[in-house]
Amino acid sequence: MKRSEDDILDENPADNVLRAALSANDPAAVKLLWDRYAKGLLAYLQAMLCSLHDAEDVLQTVFVNIVRQRHRLARARNLDAYVYRIARNEAFRLIGRRKKTKEPVKESWLIVPERNPEPDDLAERLQAALEHLPQSQREVIVMKIYGQKTFLDIARILELPQNTVASRYRYGIEKLRTLLENLL
Repeated sequence: MKRSEDDILDENPADNVLRAALSANDPAAVKLLWDRYAKGLLAYLQAMLCSLHDAEDVLQTVFVNIVRQRHRLARARNLDAYVYRIARNEAFRLIGRRKKTKEPVKESWLIVPERNPEPDDLAERLQAALEHLPQSQREVIVMKIYGQKTFLDIARILELPQNTVASRYRYGIEKLRTLLENLL
């Protein structure tokens, strides 16, 4: 049975509030979007770009694009997928520019919650291991672990089959485990 657009809109009341605010050009819509997406997008972009500085720059560009595309965003079937797709496209643009200029990136970008006030190099080892993963596996792992997204959410964002996303996660975790063992 095919579902109507009204059925989809009724599933997530928070999305409906955002859609209405975006459609009405309400300035509060951007703040609502920022509150909802900024933290997760920043972690995602950091993992894709391996740079906090670049991730922050791209995040700003993403929100400029969101403001420009607010009417399209208001009509999007899946707000999460649409917003993450904008971020992913912007990240790939920057990666493409880097390849042309052969610009290396070497900075600490991984944010690890501070539970132990004493410094250790766990974050550095994890960052090094993540950097050695293929981009496709790294982005799925970051969305799953840091973004706390489900495989279904990630599949929608990346426009991939759910089994492909789960496989990328599983293979990435296996490689990450091996890399971390070798770095110890």
